[in-house]
Amino acid sequence: MEDFGLITFEENYPNVGTYAVLANMLLSNDFVKDAHWIIPAITALLLSLLIGYFVSRFDTHLSIITGLSGIILLCASFAGIFILTRVYLGLVVPLAATSLTFITIMVTKFFTANSEKAFLHSAFSRYLAPEIISEFINDPGKLNLGGEKREMTAIFTDIRGFSTISEQLDPVQLVKLLNRYLTTMSNIVMQNLGTIDKYEGDAIIAFFGAPSRREDHASLACRSAIAIKAAEKELNKTVVSEGFSPVPLFTRIGINSGEMVVGNMGAEDKMNYTIMGNAVNLAARLEGVNKQYNTGGILISEYTQEKTGDEFLLRRLDRVRVVGINTPLRLYEVINDAKSASVMEKKIIKVWEQAIDLYEKANFREAYRLFAAIIKANPLDKVAELYAQRCTDFHKTPPPEGWDAVRNLTEK
Repeated sequence: MEDFGLITFEENYPNVGTYAVLANMLLSNDFVKDAHWIIPAITALLLSLLIGYFVSRFDTHLSIITGLSGIILLCASFAGIFILTRVYLGLVVPLAATSLTFITIMVTKFFTANSEKAFLHSAFSRYLAPEIISEFINDPGKLNLGGEKREMTAIFTDIRGFSTISEQLDPVQLVKLLNRYLTTMSNIVMQNLGTIDKYEGDAIIAFFGAPSRREDHASLACRSAIAIKAAEKELNKTVVSEGFSPVPLFTRIGINSGEMVVGNMGAEDKMNYTIMGNAVNLAARLEGVNKQYNTGGILISEYTQEKTGDEFLLRRLDRVRVVGINTPLRLYEVINDAKSASVMEKKIIKVWEQAIDLYEKANFREAYRLFAAIIKANPLDKVAELYAQRCTDFHKTPPPEGWDAVRNLTEK
């Protein structure tokens, strides 16, 4: 017999100690007992089912915590039972079963999750910014049917005279023009973390502030509008010369901020992530109001102006009642980003504010003088021409007593 040997608890155990251990067990009547094989078998089955149930339903982090906790609890329980009762339950089978169950489910979840992420990314990459797609991937529950009220900003765009343009192009040319235009403008919206709602012919409907909550949703919408007008200038350098369009493109944009309902709406098997509400309708109305004022293309409501503060160079226009909305609101034309605005632009806006104040106080003679000065500085300013003509008309035929300068717009 060798001096040292291998036992369960030690690799080089002095064999002479075996006799002492046996003698101690006989004298103290303290024996290690093996439990019936059915106990570890049932334990393995039950614990595997429990771990499988919970791990398959939890998210990745909670699944890992649950699985490892179950395995640790199993080992601690068996060790505790052995210490207290001297009954060896047989840890190998339950440990192997639970570990294999945990690993199998986690690997399955990993491949399933990757497949779902790839599907979601593919489905939404044409409509949403990557940051927003990540939110859907991290919280797939947002894809369920239903909506929520949230303060956001909606933006509507449309090409002036597009019906006339489309009549002069064959279908192939028209599709090429639309694809080029919509791709350019949609990319701008998504780069500013906007969500494309839908396309209606040449029109783009988009919103900011969902699914990703953004406090600066109004600013992002205005920045998108300014970038769209800048991209339009670049696009017009080629669309006419290359035969994409018979005339340069001109985009009208309406922006409004307020409480809207946003979410997946429709049927369970066919839904659309969209927005609804009066604030949305107002944004659509403002897009059309641009043509009544001959603006440079971007109109926002007073609600959007309140949220952007002094971030943008704005031109204050009338207080109006738009079609379908009775409450008067102030309109503003977006001229430029305040930091990028030229000295001349700022000077003209300063004069404009004085002119509007005089106009709304019915001092049409002095208001006309300032509007005329603005036209002289920029002969292409159609909005100033509109107000100058109004001053002339009101000077000839004064408005009724108590005139509040609010205009009722009868066109959409």
